[in-house]
Amino acid sequence: MSESFLVIDDSKLLHQMYRLIFSQGDLAGSTIHYATNGREGYGLLAAHPDLTLVFLDLNMPEMNGLEVLARARAERLHSHVPIVLVTTESSEDDEARGLAVGAWDYLRKPFQPADIQRLVRRARELRRGRGAA
Repeated sequence: MSESFLVIDDSKLLHQMYRLIFSQGDLAGSTIHYATNGREGYGLLAAHPDLTLVFLDLNMPEMNGLEVLARARAERLHSHVPIVLVTTESSEDDEARGLAVGAWDYLRKPFQPADIQRLVRRARELRRGRGAA
């Protein structure tokens, strides 16, 4: 079964980095959906019930990452899907706020491919634990 991931980030450069990471190893062949702002990302989140993991930028136009996350969790949209906040913000308050709203994890930019791979492994383990192979 092919896995499906969602990247919501306003940086086209970061989209290219994710493409590279997801083209290698056991991530190759995965379906990746991309959004360049929070509103578009929320729409893709709603349109794809089969997501394995979502990477959500904190600072974006139209809807920021916390707004997307809060709306998704309030509407119980994909309540089982891990959503990782990805940001340049280094404040512990930002991290605590994100986790309180329902983020599964918090990843600081710049990140390494190994960071993405680690999060994907954890998300896969979570799916297996729920019985969704």
